[in-house]
Amino acid sequence: MNDINWDDFRYFLAAAESGSLSAAAKRLHSNQPTVGRHIDALEAALGLKLFQRHKKGLTLTQEGMWVLEQSELMQSGVHSIQRTVAGDYQELRGSVRLALPEGLANETLIPGLAEFYRRYPSLRLILNVSSRTANLTRGEADIAIRLFRPKETDLVTRQLMDMAMGLYASRQYLQTHEPPATVSDLIAHRIIGYGDELAGLPENQWLLDHVSKDDWVLQTDSTASRLRATVCGLGVSIQPCLFAKTNPELIQVLDHVSLPAHKIWITYHRDLRHILRIRVTVEFLVEFFVGKNSSL
Repeated sequence: MNDINWDDFRYFLAAAESGSLSAAAKRLHSNQPTVGRHIDALEAALGLKLFQRHKKGLTLTQEGMWVLEQSELMQSGVHSIQRTVAGDYQELRGSVRLALPEGLANETLIPGLAEFYRRYPSLRLILNVSSRTANLTRGEADIAIRLFRPKETDLVTRQLMDMAMGLYASRQYLQTHEPPATVSDLIAHRIIGYGDELAGLPENQWLLDHVSKDDWVLQTDSTASRLRATVCGLGVSIQPCLFAKTNPELIQVLDHVSLPAHKIWITYHRDLRHILRIRVTVEFLVEFFVGKNSSL
């Protein structure tokens, strides 16, 4: 037991959570053989078989499930220590890691960051705009802006705004296509929809209910790509109404139709609430997004 390399648990956790060596390697910015060696070493040190390996990936054994529970407790303790000793509690300097959806980052927040840096010139934001939800308990971000309300009890959460959604096309597109007068008219239009990963979102389900997927011209999970395709005149898509403010070439169609909306939430770990750089960043984000909501 003295031969245990504690770093092996990090590789084990990544493999257990992602379900394969290749996915774990990608998450850890490593490679598959390295992940495999760390897991082999941990199994040898513990004298336990942690995974059943098969063509589709990895499945935890009964012993592996128990080790996973204990490993998560250890990881949580490590991250709690890191948060507690982050340093410079009352200093307005250093970095703040912010996770948020791609569209809100590019179209809404970034255009307003000049004011943030004017107020706090010694702070540095590190943006995580991955489609994967950042785990705040494991320290993957300090603050997150999400389209759903977090359920974890160790997180501080506040609703920022209601994000209305609408159907949009570009001026260029509407010069050659008659604007739809009713929802049924959408079948005569080029439709840009979500990809497989985000197919379950309510607004995408609304599209599926009204326009056959076979008639869609483009699908992508990238918010930036859907927006760019719409602005370039490729077709009609569902966009946050906020985006029309930064893209004046967008024209809302069927504006009388009520589409599923999203609530926007801000959340951060309660261990960080006394750190000044976190607190002022949260305060800025609340002020910024609440102001955006009131201007709609």
